[in-house]
Amino acid sequence: MKKNNFYPIIACAMALALSLSGCKKEDENAISMDELDNGVIKIPCANGQTIEVVDLGIPFGTLWAKCNLGATSPEQYGTFFAWGETTPKDEYTDKNYAFNDPEKKKKLNKYIPIKDEVNYDGKNLLEPQDDAATVLLGDDWHIPTIKDFQDMLDCTEKTWCKLNGVWGFKFTSTRKGFENNSIFISAAGCIDFDSHLFEEEYGFYWSSTIDMRDYNCAKILWLDNQNGQNVTVQNSIKDRYNGLPIRPVTIVKQE
Repeated sequence: MKKNNFYPIIACAMALALSLSGCKKEDENAISMDELDNGVIKIPCANGQTIEVVDLGIPFGTLWAKCNLGATSPEQYGTFFAWGETTPKDEYTDKNYAFNDPEKKKKLNKYIPIKDEVNYDGKNLLEPQDDAATVLLGDDWHIPTIKDFQDMLDCTEKTWCKLNGVWGFKFTSTRKGFENNSIFISAAGCIDFDSHLFEEEYGFYWSSTIDMRDYNCAKILWLDNQNGQNVTVQNSIKDRYNGLPIRPVTIVKQE
């Protein structure tokens, strides 16, 4: 009897192995949270919370938050903001945008860097009171500039993957001594009016820099896996009133 019972045990073991093999294939693009634990530093912010940041070895000491603003895990989208606004809302429209000029149709009344335009003020970079990261986390934090984004891209290699079932890019440092340090930025899409668009297809992240060619837009980090894993810092195809997520940065203070 013992000999006869041996074969069903073998059959069950083989079936289990095949099942696990199938699961592994389905999750071949998945990464674990453990892969994002290297280089993490905990620092306090103005709201009394402690924020985790990652040191990617970027020159000048820029540290990247492990999560989006308003999120508690790296894959979460967090809070969506219009450019220059510091609170979320139910709809993101041109009419309810903070810098819409109610007296002049389709005109803005702040951050107008082109001299010949109505309401010209020469401003092309968010002021602290209009920077959601600064307002919500404290003076040591800010929305990345285009240089911050470009420095991060220059110091990392990217991998399209998913974390806890959410697609995005993992950026892993290529700087000597920081090679195992990574951040994950999700393909969170954007909100136009009340519609969440391009979720898990594209990622659009605000920079703090205006688009000098079209001041109705601001520059963004654009994550795109639809055309060969393209990640760029570029002039925005999104209007300033659109809702986009934010990945805050801070600077290492020199003692």
